[in-house]
This record gives sequence, structure tokens and C-alpha cells, in this order.
Amino acid sequence: MSPVVDNNTVLHDGTTITADVSPVSTTRTNGSAVIDLGKSAIHQVLWALMFLAEDLAESGDTMDVIIEQSASVDSGFDRIAIFPQITSAPTAEKSYSIPFSATKRYLRARIDITDDDAGGDFSVANCQVLVSTFANND
Repeated sequence: MSPVVDNNTVLHDGTTITADVSPVSTTRTNGSAVIDLGKSAIHQVLWALMFLAEDLAESGDTMDVIIEQSASVDSGFDRIAIFPQITSAPTAEKSYSIPFSATKRYLRARIDITDDDAGGDFSVANCQVLVSTFANND
């Protein structure tokens, strides 16, 4: 059986990340959006998936991707899962999956970046984050 993946399950769509991302709307901005589980075919979220295909700009840069939930679309988010910190450039496309249970209606991926030299050159392209009822997206 294939995972359920549609626009209502995509937390970040692969748009290049150059700064922290903390969406507070279901309207997609800079590639990220809050998803409303009430509009999705997924009613019990079990997995967060992250696909990373590009290098971080510098080896000292880091990226944390935290899955959060809230009863409100624009505030009150609680952490429910966190991916392993991205600390070095992948040599090949990598994927990560983490299980979690959601008890509230709205989900988002908060993306926190650290630009090691504070030079404003942090960049990672082709990073996608979504939710699914399956541990992978084969």
C-alpha cells in the first residue's frame, strides 16, 4: 500500500531554505505551511518524513527540523517530534522518518538553521518534509 501524500500533507516543499522557518498559516510561504489534519486524508498521523538531496552551504552549518502541533493555526505550537540534526552535507540523497502521534488539529515543521560563520550564506535546497501514514515514501 502506498502512503497518502498530497498538498495537504506537505510541511515544506523543497523550496531553498536560507533562514529559520516557522509557518503560522495554511497558505504556503517560502515553501512551508501549517497543515490542517481536518483537510487531509490522514486522520491519525504516524510518521514525519524528510528528504534531503542538497549540501549545506558550509560544513559547520546546522539545521534542526522540529514537528510541532497546535489547536490553533497561528500560535500555541508544541514540539512532538524532532529529526536528527543535519550537521554535514550528505554525499547522496538521504531520507529520514520519525514516528509521532498528533493530538491536535494543526501541524507544522519548524526549521531552525545555524549559519556557522554568521555570513548570511546558509542555504539548503531540495529539502522536503511531509507527513504520512507510512514510514517511507516508496
